[in-house]
Amino acid sequence: MNSNQSLRVVRFAVLALVTACMGASLASAQTAEGKFNLPFAVRWGQAVLPPGNYTFTVNSSGGFPANSVVVRGEDLTVKIIASTSHDYSFSGKNELIVERQGEGGAVRTLRLAGVGLVLYYRAPKAERQILAQAPVLTQQLPILMASK
Repeated sequence: MNSNQSLRVVRFAVLALVTACMGASLASAQTAEGKFNLPFAVRWGQAVLPPGNYTFTVNSSGGFPANSVVVRGEDLTVKIIASTSHDYSFSGKNELIVERQGEGGAVRTLRLAGVGLVLYYRAPKAERQILAQAPVLTQQLPILMASK
């Protein structure tokens, strides 16, 4: 076998390995869809969502951006990336955990029992200082998951 043939064999083997890995990655990707209602305005990541009905899709695959949530409302679509996540087969309720202060709130956790995923969202630095100084009410908003 000459060097050109050897190089072709190596390239083919590398291409086959990359293709197999990409297929496995796509097969392990998890997506979840659902809907929820916000009775008050909330900050979720950098987005501010007014009261209303929303749908969402979560991508919890290992690709970029991992653990991103696309939220769609009547007049808005936003992509929100979690600060941290845990996939420890969470089996509680499907819910948004919101910290309330005054008329609005901020999403801190998205719990999805159907896919065993919990996503956490950090408050911006300025907001963390305000939250530390005043009483905060934690509210759980139910999520209706789409059936597959």
